[in-house]
Amino acid sequence: MSRIPMRLRLASSNDLAIGPVGRRFPWPVGHRPDDHPSLSNLGL
Repeated sequence: MSRIPMRLRLASSNDLAIGPVGRRFPWPVGHRPDDHPSLSNLGL
């Protein structure tokens, strides 16, 4: 394997934290609440 310096870095979706304003689903960390529709029901 050759050692070529990285010229372009593509960010991972996990690189930056998502603030409260940018969250689509506002529940706390963990599984989705039972009374919230599933992603399929939301058309996602």
